[in-house]
Amino acid sequence: MGTILFLVAIGYLLGSFNSAIVVSKVFMGYDIRTKGSGNAGLTNSYRCMGTKPTVFVLLGDIAKAVIASVIGSMMMGSLGVLIAGCSAIIGHMFPLYFRFKGGKGILVGGTMIAVFDWRIFCIVMLFFFVLVGITKWVSLGSIVATSLVPFFTLFFYRNDPNLLPMAVILFVVASGVVYMHRGNIVRIAQGKENKFTLHSGKSK
Repeated sequence: MGTILFLVAIGYLLGSFNSAIVVSKVFMGYDIRTKGSGNAGLTNSYRCMGTKPTVFVLLGDIAKAVIASVIGSMMMGSLGVLIAGCSAIIGHMFPLYFRFKGGKGILVGGTMIAVFDWRIFCIVMLFFFVLVGITKWVSLGSIVATSLVPFFTLFFYRNDPNLLPMAVILFVVASGVVYMHRGNIVRIAQGKENKFTLHSGKSK
């Protein structure tokens, strides 16, 4: 139990370091949560800040997810990856250092899955890119990819002794990530969701 609590704590604290908020304040002089969609994540960072600052957001979010996941792997194997990685997702969404208002956890979650199992990562990323390519809705690709992760885990790890805790962790966190996209879901249903473009709308 002590190891689990340590992984939860280290994952959450790492996840709470929200790169988008830090980079927006350092590079742009404002809090990214006050611009665009108000989300402290990669897509809104690109739309508001442009390419160069967003590269640092990307690297920061990948780094914290990798560090948390690798620590989890070293201490508890695949289950440890999910415990620490999912805790980092929760920290990213509800950051301790930034009044518990962060991003939606997609990049952090995707990085964790890449460390956890490359097969699942490749499959869900295929769904993500196909959906985004067709609809230009990053949120739709993110929601579908996130929702598929627990099911592919059930398939690939059906004989793993840790399948039950793995499945519970992933279903709970995936549900939370989808819930964070509830506004996007409403806009998608109404056909009003913002479409992704390679041209950023960098705020002045």
